[in-house]
Amino acid sequence: MTIYRRDKGSNLTPDEVDDNFEGHEERITELEDNPPVATGISNITVVGTQMTIYLADATVLGPYTLPQANFRPSIVGALDAPTDGVYAVSNTDSNRYWRYEDASDLTIDLPATALADMEVSFRQIGDGTLIFSDSTDVTVNGYEGFLNQTAGPGSVVTCKFIEDGVWDLIGRLAEDVTA
Repeated sequence: MTIYRRDKGSNLTPDEVDDNFEGHEERITELEDNPPVATGISNITVVGTQMTIYLADATVLGPYTLPQANFRPSIVGALDAPTDGVYAVSNTDSNRYWRYEDASDLTIDLPATALADMEVSFRQIGDGTLIFSDSTDVTVNGYEGFLNQTAGPGSVVTCKFIEDGVWDLIGRLAEDVTA
């Protein structure tokens, strides 16, 4: 039995101190000689991005969120020029890669709200420039010294939704030679 000064109300005698150390040594030796048996895993389940671990003693660990790879454009399509010269991006365009082959310029209208992880990419194939313009509800962030439009055939621009009313452009934009 361990004796504490706070319980005794006075200093411990040398024998009481030795008894305390001896008790600790005995418990440590018992643990070293007879280590506790580890509890094994009986089952692991994964539902979507959630993983739960079940141990043999009925302990449940989790659920834990599993990491995911970033989505990349997975749907490739040819973008036909609308008659009004404006293509309105919608949530159905998420992770889409559009190829634009027309000779006439096309304005890409980005929505004020979109899916949280939305990206849509555009490639200029023909002579028609793709123009990503601001509106009253949307700010389009390109690069300083560049226009928010493709730089010519072969240019690829990805539009990344940041938050309501804000989109970032990533890719080959036309240099602003008027500045």
